[in-house]
Amino acid sequence: MDYQSLTLAIADDHTLFRKGVMEILKSYPEITVIADANNGAELIEKIEKSLPDVVMLDLEMPEMDGIATSRYLLSKYPFVKILIVSMYGEESLVEKLLQEGVHGYLLKSSEPEELREALQTLKSGNCYFSQTIQNRLHL
Repeated sequence: MDYQSLTLAIADDHTLFRKGVMEILKSYPEITVIADANNGAELIEKIEKSLPDVVMLDLEMPEMDGIATSRYLLSKYPFVKILIVSMYGEESLVEKLLQEGVHGYLLKSSEPEELREALQTLKSGNCYFSQTIQNRLHL
């Protein structure tokens, strides 16, 4: 598979998870992490001068959560792709996020290769949802 180069920004208040994902992504030469943050407000401050192709957000964060961050980014920068990464996969929550306009939803229990696939799918202009989520929502 040919992988497209892409830039990524990550916001997750769980430092160990965030840094672990960044370590995993180092093995994928086409992905460049340009910013990481503890919450959405911090992330927005870091990326407004140099926007990434994809923003990966945790749902629950202090100060500015994933939903509020998604709303802000999608209203101001509609071309930036939003991937929510969470341990929650309830149908109603995912449906709400779809209505908000997010482009993808990945469970934190996913394998690293699925994260790579999700990022590539978003970069190519399509939406991505974990297989578990697809099954629940009948996507």
